[in-house]
Amino acid sequence: MEAGISLVLPIFGVIGVGLLAAKFGILSDKAIDGIDKYAFTFALPALLFRALANTELPAELPWGLWLSYYGGVLIVWALCGAAAFLFLRRSPADSVIVGFGGGFSNTVMLGIPIILTAYGEEAGVPLFFILAFHGLTIFTIATFLLETTKPRGGKRLTPPAILGESLKGMVTNPVIVALALGITYGQLGLGIPGPADTVLEMFARTGIPCALFSLGATLTRYEIKRSVGTAATISFFKLAVHPLIVFVLSFYVFGLSPLWVKVATTMAAMPTGVFSFVLASRYQAAPGAASSAVVLATALSLVTLTVMLNIFL
Repeated sequence: MEAGISLVLPIFGVIGVGLLAAKFGILSDKAIDGIDKYAFTFALPALLFRALANTELPAELPWGLWLSYYGGVLIVWALCGAAAFLFLRRSPADSVIVGFGGGFSNTVMLGIPIILTAYGEEAGVPLFFILAFHGLTIFTIATFLLETTKPRGGKRLTPPAILGESLKGMVTNPVIVALALGITYGQLGLGIPGPADTVLEMFARTGIPCALFSLGATLTRYEIKRSVGTAATISFFKLAVHPLIVFVLSFYVFGLSPLWVKVATTMAAMPTGVFSFVLASRYQAAPGAASSAVVLATALSLVTLTVMLNIFL
C-alpha cells in the first residue's frame, strides 16, 4: 500500500488544509472563489497546454477509450438511477440526479491533479480525449433528461436550446480551450519558446495545489447529513461499480494500452463532482442527496483511490 499512500496522502493533505481554512474562517468565501477562479482560468490551463504542446497524438481516433469511459458512465448512470427509482422510491427527476452522481466524476478539481501526478505528462493525451467531450456529452444528456422528467417553472428547454447551452459551456471552459489549443499547437511542431515556456511552467506549478486547496474549501458548502442513505448508494456506484466497469471495457473489451486503461479507470474512480449538486439545486431534484454524495464520496475516495493507485503503480 506504500505507493498508493505516498501519492494520495499529500493530495488529500492539501484538500484538508483547504477545508480547515474555510471551516475556521481563515479565508473568506470571496477569497476561496478567487483561488478557484485563478486555478481554473490560469494555472490548470497553463499546465494542460504545456503538457500537450509537446505531445504526439495517436494516428487514429480513440474510439475504444471513448466507448470504455462514456459507456461506463451511461451504464452506471442507468443502474444507479434504476436503483434509486425501484428500491429507494425516488421520483424520475430525483433518479436522474442520483444516477448522474453515480457516473459523474470530479474530473478537474481531483481527476487532473491525481492522474498527472500519478502517471506523468504522458497521461495528458488520454486525459485530453476524455475531457474534450465530457461536458458536452454528460451535461447535454443530464439536462435533456431533467427537462423531460421535471419542467422548470412550467417551461421546458427545447433540444436545440439544451445542445446550444452545452456547446456554449464547452467553448467557454478555460480547461477545454487549453486542451484544444495545446493539442493544436503541438501538431504544428513549433515548440514553446524559452521565456514563454518559463511563464507557463510558473503558472503550471501552482495549478495542482490551488485546485486541491479550492476543492477542500468548497466542500464546507455541502452537508453530509442530508439523505445519507441515498448518498451512500451514489458513493458505492461511483467509487466501486464505475471504475470496475470502465476497467473491464478498456482492458478486456477494447484492449487499450496499459497507460490508457489506468487513466480511464482512475478518472472513473474519482468521487462525485460538485456539479451534480449544482444541477440538483437548479432543478430541485434530490439536492440533499447530491450534497451529501459530494462530501461522502470525496471522503471515502481517500481509501478507494489509495487501494486502486497502489495496484496500478
